[in-house]
Amino acid sequence: MNKVNEIIIYGSGQRGRGLYTLLRNCDINVKYVIDTNEKKWGSPFYEIKISEPAVLLQDRETPICIAIAKEEDVMSVRKRLYKEYAVGEDREIGYFDLLKSLYQIDENIRNALREEISSGWPKIFFECDYGLGLGGIEAWTKSICQELILGGRENIHIISDRGNYDIPAILQDKVIMLPINHDEMFGSETIAMIIRFLLQQLPCVVVTGQFYVTLLAACLVKQHYPDQIRIVSTIHFGKEELYRQYASVDTFVDLFIGVSREITNGLEKYGVEKCKINHMTCPVKCEEILDRDYATDLAHPIRLGFAGRVNAKQKRMDLLPVLVGELEARKVNYCLEIAGEGDYCGKLKTFIESNGLEDRVRLVGRLEREAICAFWKNQDICLSLSDYEGRSISMMEAMANGVVPVVTATSGVREDITDGENGYIVEIQDISKMAERIALLECHRDRLAIMGKKAHDDICPKCQMRDHLSYWTAILDKNIEIICEKQAGL
Repeated sequence: MNKVNEIIIYGSGQRGRGLYTLLRNCDINVKYVIDTNEKKWGSPFYEIKISEPAVLLQDRETPICIAIAKEEDVMSVRKRLYKEYAVGEDREIGYFDLLKSLYQIDENIRNALREEISSGWPKIFFECDYGLGLGGIEAWTKSICQELILGGRENIHIISDRGNYDIPAILQDKVIMLPINHDEMFGSETIAMIIRFLLQQLPCVVVTGQFYVTLLAACLVKQHYPDQIRIVSTIHFGKEELYRQYASVDTFVDLFIGVSREITNGLEKYGVEKCKINHMTCPVKCEEILDRDYATDLAHPIRLGFAGRVNAKQKRMDLLPVLVGELEARKVNYCLEIAGEGDYCGKLKTFIESNGLEDRVRLVGRLEREAICAFWKNQDICLSLSDYEGRSISMMEAMANGVVPVVTATSGVREDITDGENGYIVEIQDISKMAERIALLECHRDRLAIMGKKAHDDICPKCQMRDHLSYWTAILDKNIEIICEKQAGL
């Protein structure tokens, strides 16, 4: 990317704030910060004010960077820029392309990379930049690290920031808390801090779970000390934008591991070599023989369950009231339990109370890990309304306990569900079809035991921890061996 002296940022959220700070640190002028939300126009944004998109009618030359996280919003803005303001591709600078260029000249980062490095036997770091809260990536990280330590590895650590949900005792001294500034996403001070940390831990293997600050910091360290660090990126979400982002760091990442075939295919589509892509199935607890009951008596409500983050952004819990409305209209005899926490709990609570649904819909709250199996064994149907997943661990846990999944067609579901045989798949946001499938099972209760057993029998062979542990032991041993060979000059 050619050096620019002035730029326009489109987006005033976390990405926009972090990018603004980084640009100013690099002495690059931000001419405008634009936002689609008219309520923000004129509001202070550091030293300037937020502008409306119409300012582009007076500026036909300054490069623009869209600093927005959601891919669908980026696409919408890009289309608007082209149609209304004749802003073509030649004028747009990609967000991560810009970040990588700025990191090369930012003084904080340059100074960090000049610091001395350590030496010794390679350490292994698993990344959880967003903290060890409630979520599939966090659950997987804790489970695999625990098993690796129990298997005799003492050089395992977790890089985290906040949240301490259900951390096993064996991991208490293995979690390294780094003060990540989430208000300025990908900001140089955070990146420089992680670089300094990694330099003091070299040589090391870094296993990332998200495209965030530890991954970018590790890439910068790898650029300067290629023989001292290996990067393994696990990809837990199936999204086009993520494939593009991971492909942008292909030069530095040694191995990509997708949790679904759709993810691995997506990486190939964006140019990552097949030899650098692998696939894994996350382990879940599964008894060899299924022992449970179902609500086969039509006089009793069919039991629906959801477990996970209660939010609207990904999990689309804002659509749950719509689903409940559909079930009520169809006169389905149901009860629904929602296990988890999130920013949408308050709105769901208000919805339940204002509609007198306390006997139908219940917010269970956060469950400890040991209570998950019991929760699912008390459900007949597992719900997922998500817009995107990688390969839902919650869904797999439900299937392992004989629950029939009725879920949206996110990445990975077809690896585990055969529609109509061990569950049902509906198109994303097709709430009417989801209600139809639930109503079908409510009328034909005999299908629950048949489909539930098949769900259990299909998922169990794929999700055994012993196989997963062997898989990761081989990957880590191989990367440590490569580091040692390079250090020895072989």
